[in-house]
Amino acid sequence: MKNKEFLSLYKSFFIVLVIFIVVSFIYIFTLRIEINNYGYHITSNIVGNLVDNHPELEEEIIKSLDKKNSFNLEKYGITKDNLTGLKIYKETTSNIVIVFLIFLFGCFLVITIIYFCYLVRFYKNLKEVSNYIKDVLCNRCVSKIEDYDEGIFSILKNDISKIAIELVLSKDNLEKDKKYLEETLSDISHQLKTPLTSMYMINDILDSDSLNDSKKHEFLERNRKQLERIEWLVTSLLKLSKLESGTVKLKLENVSILKVVEDSFLPLKIPYELKQQEFSIEVVNDFLVLCDYNWTREALINILKNAHEHTPESGKIIVRIDSNPIYTEVIISDNGCGISDKDIRHIFERFYRGKSGSKDSVGIGLNMAKNIIERENGVIEVTSKSGKGTTFTIKFYKVK
Repeated sequence: MKNKEFLSLYKSFFIVLVIFIVVSFIYIFTLRIEINNYGYHITSNIVGNLVDNHPELEEEIIKSLDKKNSFNLEKYGITKDNLTGLKIYKETTSNIVIVFLIFLFGCFLVITIIYFCYLVRFYKNLKEVSNYIKDVLCNRCVSKIEDYDEGIFSILKNDISKIAIELVLSKDNLEKDKKYLEETLSDISHQLKTPLTSMYMINDILDSDSLNDSKKHEFLERNRKQLERIEWLVTSLLKLSKLESGTVKLKLENVSILKVVEDSFLPLKIPYELKQQEFSIEVVNDFLVLCDYNWTREALINILKNAHEHTPESGKIIVRIDSNPIYTEVIISDNGCGISDKDIRHIFERFYRGKSGSKDSVGIGLNMAKNIIERENGVIEVTSKSGKGTTFTIKFYKVK
């Protein structure tokens, strides 16, 4: 009964049936009235003639109308076959049968037409859906076939339309992913080419017999640094690819933001000391933020590393932690060389290195930091002026 098409057909049959019953009752009722009137007319004529000829028997004649005694008319030559009234009744009965047969044939014809129209509409909708599916499978440009009516075909059309949209979007996403993969592989190849070329050159030099032990040790150290750079690059790219592909599920929990900042500085402590850079943390209170400890630490390490690379010797890097009813923020400031207005628009792009960038930088640290913070429903912003330092502001919004 939930199928509108079958419900419509059922209603049509029901309407025809009701019309048939109503017309039958009307016809039978009308015929019955006519027969009663005819019988009453015959009886009136007979009684009238008898009373006119025998006025003294009027009461007896009237009383005899209620009696059920039948009178034998055959001795007068009157039979059921030659009685005019009965002939008329037989003719009327025959007419009833004929009319009913015609009416039944008409009902059958109407039902056949309704059923035929339903089949035509059914196969028209079926053909429309079939053609649409063929267009989708053949990757043709198709329009929506949304149907806002009720019924099984309307539901089917809307569902197929949704599937077609999903297929088109999936195809577009696959094209984007393919293009993105090509660009990524090209960038990775470009980034790996420099250290690998350097390693080949060092290997050729080491193959020479003219080098003394001191020089060999120097070139071996250079080779080791290039290997470390390749290892770091590959590791960072794997982490970044996991983030961008969505295969990493962040474990969000309330953690001490002060602890995250302190732990992020630990692997950079020696490089900071070698450049005699001053690192300090200014915090009003140890606030809790909803984030993934390990990945947030990874993001802060990349930002602190960027600050270290762009700050000269004896420079200052300050981390300020503050909070308000809406978010907790971590502000990382340095007094380094700063970022130009041209470069700051691209600072979070992958593999982007500005003119002031370190020669050892590959430009993926800040891109990774941005991906991590945004996946934690946070925001990262940067402000800078050339020669006056850079400030990164990270906001972790509070969830009620």
